[in-house]
Amino acid sequence: MKKQIQSLLVLSVLSSSALLFAGCASDQAVTSQVSTTPFVKVMKMANYTDSGSIASGKIIPDQEVQVVSKLSGKVASVGVQEGTTVKQGQVLVQLEATDYQQQVNQAQAAIASAQARLNDTKAGARSQEINRQESALEQARVNLDLAQKNYDRMQSLFTSGAISQADLEKASLSLESARSGYEQLQQQLSLTKEGATDNTISALQAEVTRLQSSLALAKNTLDSTVVKAPINGMVVKRSVDPGEMASPSVPLMTIVNMNTVKVEVSVPQEKINDVKIGSTLDIKVDSLNGKTYKGVVEFVSPVSDTNSTTFPVKIKVNNTDGLLRSGMLAEVFLAGKGETELKLPTSVLIQKENKSYVYKVEADVVRLIEITTEGSTDGNVIVKSGLKPEDQIVVNPSSELHDGEKVRVQ
Repeated sequence: MKKQIQSLLVLSVLSSSALLFAGCASDQAVTSQVSTTPFVKVMKMANYTDSGSIASGKIIPDQEVQVVSKLSGKVASVGVQEGTTVKQGQVLVQLEATDYQQQVNQAQAAIASAQARLNDTKAGARSQEINRQESALEQARVNLDLAQKNYDRMQSLFTSGAISQADLEKASLSLESARSGYEQLQQQLSLTKEGATDNTISALQAEVTRLQSSLALAKNTLDSTVVKAPINGMVVKRSVDPGEMASPSVPLMTIVNMNTVKVEVSVPQEKINDVKIGSTLDIKVDSLNGKTYKGVVEFVSPVSDTNSTTFPVKIKVNNTDGLLRSGMLAEVFLAGKGETELKLPTSVLIQKENKSYVYKVEADVVRLIEITTEGSTDGNVIVKSGLKPEDQIVVNPSSELHDGEKVRVQ
């Protein structure tokens, strides 16, 4: 009886061991099966509406101005900060202006002096001056008469031998001097009564005009010490502080006007003839959740980009909502030419013998499917045939994956 019990215990242990080993073997088989079934990541196809995409480009401000000073000088004050919205003509920077104000004052004084001389010349001589010259002329006439009488007397004495030749010549010189003085005063009085000539007045007027030009230049220079905003917009960069030196070659600040913006794109040659100046295009901005704007073509280059067959195009877009920012990427579409297509990233494609394939998942099995595609410029291709929108496509397929293999979708 005791041996029977021991035999039963041995059989029980053996049976348990057999079951245990069988269970382990079963688990190993399952584990082996799971480990050999690869995981794959998939993406589901979706409808893609292509509204005639022609190019992608970058948004830039419609106006961007670097503000500079016309003069070199010390900055007295700066009236704006970065982010300040300014109006055209608003004061931005004030330079020290004392020296330039002195130049204006000197020019004004010079004009006043020249204008006074011109006015006096035009008005002619005063009566007092004429009377003075007439009195001087009368005195010169009296002196001439005396010199003439003295010469006549000396001539008689010389004839009688009472005086020498030298005495007579001395009397003759006195007579000529008196006659010359009388004639000069006579001419001077005549000119005074007639007034200045036209040439004299013209010369004085030209001097006044020259000085007025100098004054205008001095005022313009003084005005240039005030640096004003050339456009409406926002200050996006300020590069100067009070006490620093301004120079005409160094920008003080940058102002942009973003009420309207531009999109610069390069359009392929096969689509450039669809773009006309004044035509309307759709502008889609992915960073704004695909929001679409209307833009108007304002420039189409007749010359392609260097070393390419694309043509520069500029499109003006209204930005009254202020959402468009410089540097954002935008995609440009031909308006009214939409059709539904399928789009895939190039990373899912498998190239064999100049043909394109993808792995499609069907009931946990991958199938190698040949497709036809159309090239795109944004890292994607447009699927023309071979797939449906609801198909699941393997992302980044491994080189070890093969057609008909069972997979697990991760």
